[in-house]
Amino acid sequence: MNWPQVSSPFPGQQPNEKIYIETRQHWMVLAGRVVTWVLFAAILIFIDWAINSYAPGLKSSPYLEYVNLFKSIYLMFLCLGLLIIWIMYHLNVQIVTNERIVDITQNSLLHHTISELHLSRIEDVTAESKGLLQTFLNYGNVYAQTAGETQRFVFDRVPNPAYIAKIILDLYEQLPSSEKQHKIPLNK
Repeated sequence: MNWPQVSSPFPGQQPNEKIYIETRQHWMVLAGRVVTWVLFAAILIFIDWAINSYAPGLKSSPYLEYVNLFKSIYLMFLCLGLLIIWIMYHLNVQIVTNERIVDITQNSLLHHTISELHLSRIEDVTAESKGLLQTFLNYGNVYAQTAGETQRFVFDRVPNPAYIAKIILDLYEQLPSSEKQHKIPLNK
């Protein structure tokens, strides 16, 4: 089957390797983290309200400078938190090529892991959507089962998991028989 190809290169990409899927977590995962961030941002509004209502003495010198310093530092950490949320979302990526699956996981700002699985080592691929929200918004997990060290390769909360699983299975079926290590029962 002819699937659309993505053209952005990734670290370690081979010259003859074609990217078929480049996916990140569903936007709902990012939205959940941003909502949590907004709750922390609301604390700044609450601090202003609390000072005006219960401690108007903090609005005069010398206390005003300390309050403004605290709010400035808090705002700086809020901006840093939003930047970290975006970086972690953007740099966690799963890539499916005609030869392998690559999982780039950004664990923290200075620590990332790159795992790869050759398509010929796949034994089973499973797509899973749990609950009302995942089913309604069409996102969930994709599991690629192997017999190797990494027992299960997980695409965590990605959009359209059934489509991703289908592409992986189709790419596996396109491999020459000599490269395939296991026969996958296709559930079509």
